Amino acid sequence: MMRKQAGAIAMAVVLMSRLMAAADRPVHEIQVLAANFAFDPPIIQVTAGEPVRLVIRSKDTIHGFAIRKLKIDVRVPKGGEAVVVEFVAPPPGRFEITCSEFCGSGHGQMKAALISIAPVTTSR
Repeated sequence: MMRKQAGAIAMAVVLMSRLMAAADRPVHEIQVLAANFAFDPPIIQVTAGEPVRLVIRSKDTIHGFAIRKLKIDVRVPKGGEAVVVEFVAPPPGRFEITCSEFCGSGHGQMKAALISIAPVTTSR
């Protein structure tokens, strides 16, 4: 029992240190527009570990914005009202973005990508 508690405490400390490290960094805010079966920009680049804020709007109808691997799925209303999604950028990799609300005949092609790159380290 004590071993499980110690493991849980250690995990909490690691998660808190990551969150605090991300909190010390400026938020990378990106405006995203959903319209005509596309996301603009089609590629969103972030740096692993940085805090990210996506401000998503629809130009035409109701859309969804989903990054399944990151457990992000929001409904974007028509009329230009912003939906804000905040998260810490994941480890380096490519994450598919899809529209998760049926929006018409081109819905299946409405995709984009979140690209997370490794932080640049400076050596001295």
